Amino acid sequence: MNFLAHTYLSFSVPGLIVGNYLGDFIKNLEVVKLPSAVREGIQLHRHIDSFTDSHQAVKAGTKLLHKSMGKYAPVVLDIYFDFLLSKRWSDFNDVPLDKFCEESYGALLSFRSIMPPLIATRMQKMIYDRWLENYKTYAGLQRVFGFLSRRAKFKSNIDRAPEFLMPIEGHLETVFMDFFPDMINSVRNQTVTMPSAV
Repeated sequence: MNFLAHTYLSFSVPGLIVGNYLGDFIKNLEVVKLPSAVREGIQLHRHIDSFTDSHQAVKAGTKLLHKSMGKYAPVVLDIYFDFLLSKRWSDFNDVPLDKFCEESYGALLSFRSIMPPLIATRMQKMIYDRWLENYKTYAGLQRVFGFLSRRAKFKSNIDRAPEFLMPIEGHLETVFMDFFPDMINSVRNQTVTMPSAV
């Protein structure tokens, strides 16, 4: 799961949105300094990642990309799931995507003061570049994959990912729809005991 899905799975709870965003960036030593609601969001982020990696539909989807994407297949699929979530947005949320993104950016900005400076700067750039909306078109995906390809540690086709994804969009959309409702149910069960989510 990538930024849009992690944000959606925070169910509009500001602390969970922020923790879900910070989950990939913040060090464990810094987590203890954060408000409890944000720590819950980081805990939720890790649950989402673990559930995603172990789901059989996701494993099947990853196999479809192994030949073209190699060891980056799971990363590419995570990002593509945000595209598919954008495509099927009305199946999961009554709030228009653009309004949802605006509200989510507001939640992130309201917690800017508790973020390490480097992460706060990165977050503001993400908002300026409208990352959450970037995932709804192949042109936006191309920008994301181009950025990732420059950071790849191993030889990859990440910058060419859209040309491999487009022909199998239907297959991967089936994978996503087999997986994402299970993900939602798992997150709802996970958050039921979180004070900030009540």
